[in-house]
Amino acid sequence: MLKLFATLNAKIWWRSLAGVEIAAMLFYSVFLLLVLGQFFGVILILIFMDDIEQARQFYSWITEDIQFAAHLVFLNSLFLSQIFFVKINRLQLNENRKLLSFGMSANRLAWYINLAGFFHPLNIIFLFVWLLYLINMAGSATHIVMVTLLVFVTYGVISSLKWRFRIFSAERFKQVSAVVSTFVLFFILIAIYLDFTPYIESPDLAAQTINPWLIYTPGYLFYYSGNLLTDATLQVFLIALLLFLFVIVNRDMMLNTKAALLTPPQSSSGIKKKSQLALFIKWLGHEGGKYFHAVWSHKYSKIQLLITYIFVIPYIVFLGDSTYIIGVFLTLIPIIFLMVMLTNMFGFEHREILLSLQFPVRLETIVKERIKAALLICLTGSSIVLILVPVFIESIPAMLQVHMGIILISLVFLHYILRSSINNYKKIEEVSVMSVSNPVLPASITFSSVFIVMIIGLFTFFIIESFVWYHIAILVSINLILFISFRRKLARISEPFNQKVIPKLWNEL
Repeated sequence: MLKLFATLNAKIWWRSLAGVEIAAMLFYSVFLLLVLGQFFGVILILIFMDDIEQARQFYSWITEDIQFAAHLVFLNSLFLSQIFFVKINRLQLNENRKLLSFGMSANRLAWYINLAGFFHPLNIIFLFVWLLYLINMAGSATHIVMVTLLVFVTYGVISSLKWRFRIFSAERFKQVSAVVSTFVLFFILIAIYLDFTPYIESPDLAAQTINPWLIYTPGYLFYYSGNLLTDATLQVFLIALLLFLFVIVNRDMMLNTKAALLTPPQSSSGIKKKSQLALFIKWLGHEGGKYFHAVWSHKYSKIQLLITYIFVIPYIVFLGDSTYIIGVFLTLIPIIFLMVMLTNMFGFEHREILLSLQFPVRLETIVKERIKAALLICLTGSSIVLILVPVFIESIPAMLQVHMGIILISLVFLHYILRSSINNYKKIEEVSVMSVSNPVLPASITFSSVFIVMIIGLFTFFIIESFVWYHIAILVSINLILFISFRRKLARISEPFNQKVIPKLWNEL
């Protein structure tokens, strides 16, 4: 049974692996190491060098308070990163559920799935970083045992909490979104009116200010357990408590996974309540309206819209000190809309499109109406860019150049993602709303979008006053060529749809 389980999940993983995705991740990692090399050097010295006098040979501004703050900031950052990125989707339950029909017990299958989930590469990276850091900081073998148990318990607690939060947020999505939006806006307003200049100019003052607050954070628990706790009685008590919690969280994960295995997936078909968008949906056309309704009704799309307007726009306000930065962040608005509407276009209503094929409607009409509706939604949602460009840029020629640059990058990405709408297909029910390890959008698309925006932005968003009108003329010409080329691709889109998408749709039933 273990061999059958391993073979099945290895094939699923191999089918989902894309060479472009791996290349993009490697390139992005090397890029970050090159750009942030100096920053990482400072962090390594602050965290791993115990001798303050020796550390001052490299950076004279380092003090004990700064080093203590660096430890706690690093630990809390690692803890928060693990909360967001830890894998909780328990592999692909719909596929692994098939093993129950081969006679595998639910308990054994749940144990295999949890074990395989723990050994996911992302979880292993977190485990390695935790142990490398905490064992290096530990003062004795007892400290090593404590921090090791603490790391395993942390993984289990985060997994159990995220599992419950996913169920809770799925049933109360509007309330959760409202709370998140309120907190984000609150912190944005605070950040606008706070003056961080004295703390940036004096790291020691910043450390003395935040250290009294950092001792109440989860990171201090790791630091205290691995470095400061020396009382033998308390050490024994903490080890016993962690062993107890380890057993509890492991049992909880087993029960959650077993319950998910024995719960059949809910069908996406059903009667939808009418909303105020009925007229707009009708205006989009029969096929386009059905597709937009499926996308709009899904929680994933609404979260992406939340990210677009609550996170992207504040970044422009805080970091928009050049036309390049302003242009890059403004371009992310249409790019995010295009990704949501076109990347996994046929995963939202795979059953409905097969029903449409039974009607006396041309296949070409079905596909084109859906894509045109998606493009119309992207154009409507991105229209805020027309308002924001004059807000951040005063010069009229510069405004025109930035507008043309945004259109150029959007058209380039549109050519790229039109192929993705055919090649990338995943049933929307198989992924969680904000799954990092099993996302709705492939990582290759996400990485590619960032590269397209940043690299092409180098040639479109830098303003040279003496050549600005020549620059605008060149951008207009390229935009016309890309638009005509896209119209031709769109005219032939039904052919690859019939060859690639239709067989996948039938196989998913």
